[in-house]
Amino acid sequence: MSNKNKPLDGLFAQLQDIKDADGKLMNTVLFSKNGNPSVIIEIENPVQQYATDAVQYVAYTDVLNNIVQTLGEGYALQKQDILCRQSYHHAITDDMEFLTRSYFRYFNGRPYTEIRTYLIITQEAVKSAFVKYDPKSWLDFHTKVSKVMDILKERGVWHRKLTKDEVNEYLHRFMAFHFKAGPFSMQSFKAGDDYLRMGDKVVKSFDIVDVDEIDLPSLIRPYQSVAVNGYVIATDLLAFLSEIPDTDCVIYNQVIQIPQQRKLLRKLQGKAKRHGSMPDPSNKIAKADIEAVLNLLAQDSKLLVYTNFNLLVSCKAEKLTPVTSFIETKLYECGIFASKSAYNQLELFMDSFPGNAYSFNPDYDLFLTLNDAALCLFFKEHLKHSENTPLKTWYTDRQGLPVCIDITGKEGSVKMTDNANFFCIGPSGSGKSFHMNTVVRQLLEQNTDVVMVDTGDSYEGICRYFKGTYISYSKEKPISMNPFKITDTEYAQNFGEKKNFLKSLIFLIFKGSEAPTKIEDKIINQTIVEYYESYFTPFRAFTDEERDQLRKRLLLEDKKNGTYEKHSKELEEKYRHTAYETDIPTSEYSGTSEDPSAFGGPDSEYDPLDPAADIRLAGDGSLHPAQEKEAYARIQRKVNKLHDLINDKAATDGEKVAANRQLMRLMPQLIEGNYLITIEQRIDRMEKQRRKMHVDNLSFNSYYEFAIERIPQIMSEKSITFDIDNFAAILEQFYKGGELEHTLNNDVDASLFDEKFIVFEIDKIKDDPVLFPIVVLIIMDVFLQKMRIKKGRKALIIEEAWKAISSPTMAEYIKYLYKTVRKFHGIAGVVTQELNDVIDSPIVKEAIINNSDVKILLDQSKFKDRYDAISAILGLTQVQKQQIFTVNALNNHDGRSYFKEVWICRGQYSDVYGVEEPPECYWAYTTERAEKEALKVYEHHYGDIQTAITKIEEDRKKLGIKKYLDFAVKVNKQQKIMPLWDKSD
Repeated sequence: MSNKNKPLDGLFAQLQDIKDADGKLMNTVLFSKNGNPSVIIEIENPVQQYATDAVQYVAYTDVLNNIVQTLGEGYALQKQDILCRQSYHHAITDDMEFLTRSYFRYFNGRPYTEIRTYLIITQEAVKSAFVKYDPKSWLDFHTKVSKVMDILKERGVWHRKLTKDEVNEYLHRFMAFHFKAGPFSMQSFKAGDDYLRMGDKVVKSFDIVDVDEIDLPSLIRPYQSVAVNGYVIATDLLAFLSEIPDTDCVIYNQVIQIPQQRKLLRKLQGKAKRHGSMPDPSNKIAKADIEAVLNLLAQDSKLLVYTNFNLLVSCKAEKLTPVTSFIETKLYECGIFASKSAYNQLELFMDSFPGNAYSFNPDYDLFLTLNDAALCLFFKEHLKHSENTPLKTWYTDRQGLPVCIDITGKEGSVKMTDNANFFCIGPSGSGKSFHMNTVVRQLLEQNTDVVMVDTGDSYEGICRYFKGTYISYSKEKPISMNPFKITDTEYAQNFGEKKNFLKSLIFLIFKGSEAPTKIEDKIINQTIVEYYESYFTPFRAFTDEERDQLRKRLLLEDKKNGTYEKHSKELEEKYRHTAYETDIPTSEYSGTSEDPSAFGGPDSEYDPLDPAADIRLAGDGSLHPAQEKEAYARIQRKVNKLHDLINDKAATDGEKVAANRQLMRLMPQLIEGNYLITIEQRIDRMEKQRRKMHVDNLSFNSYYEFAIERIPQIMSEKSITFDIDNFAAILEQFYKGGELEHTLNNDVDASLFDEKFIVFEIDKIKDDPVLFPIVVLIIMDVFLQKMRIKKGRKALIIEEAWKAISSPTMAEYIKYLYKTVRKFHGIAGVVTQELNDVIDSPIVKEAIINNSDVKILLDQSKFKDRYDAISAILGLTQVQKQQIFTVNALNNHDGRSYFKEVWICRGQYSDVYGVEEPPECYWAYTTERAEKEALKVYEHHYGDIQTAITKIEEDRKKLGIKKYLDFAVKVNKQQKIMPLWDKSD
């Protein structure tokens, strides 16, 4: 028997679990054949593919640099990114909805590239005949591993240490070069100069850097800039690794060895001196380069490291030439020339084995550089993956793999938003309606009540599929509701909200897009409040407090408008004339002495010691209104007696002077008392008018009658103006006998509140400037009522119809709607196709955009030249603009059916997703009339829509027709399902 070692013998020496003194597992350590210990950590590169953000690449490089600096001399960092072709699989269960089952059946088996990343920390063993145990070095190794774990945790990089069984499987999969999911076995192995053969495939190693030439760019960064659709975006230098054609597995092996720095510095300094001793141009350049490196090391605390970057690729032998050409071309685009002399294929494969970072030949496999430059060549990307969320909305990633996200941004494990409100902008042909159909379909399947307002039959198919309620406006059957009707509970709990809605509705009819004045707002507000008070708490009489407030308000208003002053002057003139008729000098009236005995006597109503007693009592708020009225009557009697005394010829001059003094003193109180009696009479009349006004039922008709009677009263009471004639004339069309009488006077069908899915199709009135906005508004009110009544998630989605309510009159109400839905687990969304809708409308910005945490944009490339304005309004960052212009712009269509991409931003989290659906979903919510009619033919024959969808798709495939519309035309021509067609056709 031969004792010759086999090529793969001695790839590693031992795999061992290391425990601490307490028996707790510290690390699973892999020992190389030279005794170098290694720990393997699985991580996820934190930069998502096509994130476009250069800052993320730089940040990740900083994390890796921190790790290298922490490890220090005598350690190696080996990073392996394994990009393996897998087949997508998602379990299909019986409890799934029909369309969801169709969705996952459609994607099952789709190939995709999986990226898994491993960090391998290796300590260099002292080179000697035997590996000598050094307890200090051994403790340092475990400490460094722990520090690396802390760095990854602190910087938010997902990581975990592999267990012994996982490391064992990893090593064996590497030897077999088989990382596809499922069982595997070792194949026949044969080494050659150009590649290794393993069974029916070959594995070739590409040295990224030729150590003899070092063909690298003069300036290297952690990312490269790539132009996409006219915008420059950041990607990984080796982003092409996931796109190499005809490969089943790619392993990118990256190694950094950290040698003793002082020894290397002395070596470099000596080399610089040697170059300086030979004065020729090339030596001067070499000396300058070395000195520049030495200066960097001294100034920036950088490290000199030995590196190797090796790409191992597996493919069929006949595909090796095109694969090699693709890799070399892509590297050339990065300014990198791969080594042409990689004839040591077996050696490169073995040196790339996990834990063999110190196995490379220093003469022809390693090159010396600075640590930050070396880290630029590390691969930094991961693929998009599904989110952990109870609400799953399925899209595809950029390579066509299904991923689910929380479309609301607030229900997943990572809270991205405070509210789920959204707006969606997509020009015609961008797939906007198709996208909204798939979102609605998934919301409905996950117990969400959906109300939609549409102007183009875009949701008729999906509504029919889910057996929802489809309400289409027509003159014969107009959409009619009674927005004025509310219950006792709503009145008690939500009247403020209802009042604001009704104000918006009334002013929308009365003023159109013109904003109401403050007086108009105040009057309509008062009529609404009093209208409902008259219904729920019919008016009987003013309370004492209300009378007192009215008395003060009316007196204040009359003082303000001069009525009180006019009355005062008239009364003063009357009594002053009396004083002047006497022959007493007027100078006597201002005297301060009084003769209280002039008004004594047992029958007198006056207190001879306090002739002003009644004055203090009347009007000081201490008396009941009836008592106060009596107090003013007593004052009036006093004034009359004084008046009589002044005109009494038998009275002495002294008595007349004293009486005039008393008269002048009582005059202000007399005037006010007199006036308050008048006000009391006015309040009595107001009370009588209010008692007459009663509301027997709630509807627009009864409100109109109430307002037309009440507004003139308010105008009179408050001396204000209101255009009552125009108000009555404009609102009259909704009143009894008016053209639009039924619009606001018919009670809503109570069953609507139990429906899961309601579509209001109002295309037929979209050009009616009066009716269109009103119908949209009352539909919104129906949703609000439904939202308060129903538990669970609710969504209101308004397509182009939202334009009807984008007026200053509606701005506050839309804000209110958007803010209110949050409280009731609701979603409010608007959908539009015109960019100018966003740019030109302040209502969109203030009421909708500012209250929407979710932004959805489809292909915006046609607006690229005008996008600065919209990006400013939407608050887009430069990175987000870059993301938006990669929509539909990547070369990612191979092997996929028709799909469109969409940019979704939730809070500060934004990304691009694919909208790709199975044929069954397409048939369910196609917007093509011919296709919808064809499906109805199948539905009529089979009796239910699910069977119809299944059969029509089977028949289309049998006939080999690619386009749905072409097959639909044939069905419509025959008006029968395909098995019943006339064979001659």
